[in-house]
Amino acid sequence: MHAINERLLLAQSLSGQRLLIPDMRPIMSHWPCDQHNDYEAVKSAVDERFASITSKKKQMAISDADPALLAARWWPTIPRKSYRVMTDLVIWFGLWDDVIEGLNDAATAESLRESTKDFIRTTLGLAECNETTAVTNPLIQSFQPIGLEARAFYNKEQRRILVDHFDQYIDATKLEAEREQSSDIPNLKDYWEVRILTSGMGTLLGLSEYALQVQLPLDFIRSKEYNTLWVTAVVINSIVNDLLSLKKEMAAQSVLNSVAILFHQYGDLDVAVEMSVDHIRQLVALFDRTADDVLSSADTFDACELDAIAQVIDLMRTVNTGNLEWSLHAKRYGVAQHLTEDGAIELVL
Repeated sequence: MHAINERLLLAQSLSGQRLLIPDMRPIMSHWPCDQHNDYEAVKSAVDERFASITSKKKQMAISDADPALLAARWWPTIPRKSYRVMTDLVIWFGLWDDVIEGLNDAATAESLRESTKDFIRTTLGLAECNETTAVTNPLIQSFQPIGLEARAFYNKEQRRILVDHFDQYIDATKLEAEREQSSDIPNLKDYWEVRILTSGMGTLLGLSEYALQVQLPLDFIRSKEYNTLWVTAVVINSIVNDLLSLKKEMAAQSVLNSVAILFHQYGDLDVAVEMSVDHIRQLVALFDRTADDVLSSADTFDACELDAIAQVIDLMRTVNTGNLEWSLHAKRYGVAQHLTEDGAIELVL
């Protein structure tokens, strides 16, 4: 009973608090930021596609999330075909995540996870003969055109790495569901161990090479520098989301958020926000230092490999500047009306 009260008390303590988030754009102002030229056309196609096959409520949720804008902001320079495929991936990911979160029966949820993993592995050409099973779930099946695009471009090792990202994300949703049932408030270390995986960034960044139509050297993918860039990009993205989605999450009766956990530890929301924003600054600096070290390794990679690496590094940067712009302007988090003249966000939880 005490643990249950602990979460309820945290939610009650946050309710009515003034949330003031400073303008985060200057922190990443030296990073590229753009929007894909085909955004309007792809958005219209997405709206038309879902107009006749989903409920009004689902249409509104998709419209508020604006997956075409997210993809346009994350991948603004990629070829038109790649942009459409990445938009489809964002949609598929969002729909699958909503379904798995909405399942209350553990056995049904686990069946969906296993069926999804099997189908992704099969679509990417990595299933053993005895693993291939018929899948009738239309949501799972809708991954097929995305997977076939990746299969056509990626070699076998790249596909194995991609499958690992999907498996890690899908398996982590079980940990997330178990944690949602718990009455404990996790510490930040435990929170980030799961959050990095359940953010879904691994599945999206895992298709970076396809999106850009480049191939990274395997030695780089396996290096500690690449892991640093990857994890840093994911955590920056997640902190921004935690800051901007706090009010939305509280409305859904959730306090599993890094900002809320910091508030729980320090008892001051301004301190929690300041620590979160400062963490972003530190991570941006770490990313830049690591990127500079990698790109100065002319003796390790040839010119073609360095060009591919530079493109992927800039993509990771654009994913974060683009995520911030999407979060501010899409209706999903509802913060646009709370923007002040100096770019800050001020609202009451």
